[in-house]
Amino acid sequence: MSEKVSFRFQRADWVALSTAVARRPLLFRLAVVVAMLSATVLVMSVVSSSDPTAGTLLNDAMRGGSEWYPFHIFVVLVALGTVFRHVLVGFNAAMGFGRMPLADKEMAVDLGDAEVHVTSGAFDWRFPWAAVARVIETPSHLVLATGGREGLPIPRTAFADAATYDRVRAFVLARLAQGAAHERV
Repeated sequence: MSEKVSFRFQRADWVALSTAVARRPLLFRLAVVVAMLSATVLVMSVVSSSDPTAGTLLNDAMRGGSEWYPFHIFVVLVALGTVFRHVLVGFNAAMGFGRMPLADKEMAVDLGDAEVHVTSGAFDWRFPWAAVARVIETPSHLVLATGGREGLPIPRTAFADAATYDRVRAFVLARLAQGAAHERV
């Protein structure tokens, strides 16, 4: 048994794929920000300041002053970039979509029992179900993530109705390898 889906690969599909595979859990993103800030404070507490009365860079920064404003802005921008990395990746994907060989091409997806087969003109991609590390459901797509930066986005508009989508979704989930994640965004 297999399920077949076809759709035109559009900018929204590419952005959905890029955003979905780049998104990490919020607690993980916040933990990374806390770890980066902790490492920054640790380094600043060890490095000597150019001001002999301050002692360390941390003491100098705590006293403030306008010379530290660029540093504070930089730290805030790095923290925001870490938390909203998936949005930045999606924006980058949207800007580069026109240069992709698959841009606005018709894609045919055959979800078989053993593997997934994707074709579009000369493009031919096959991967086994064991290669699917995550299935990510978004309001607009069903994404089969095969790696940290790749996967297959299937738009919900490719299905005739909600019942067809539910049947294909159940088919996909039944073939996931043990340990593969199923996420809803």
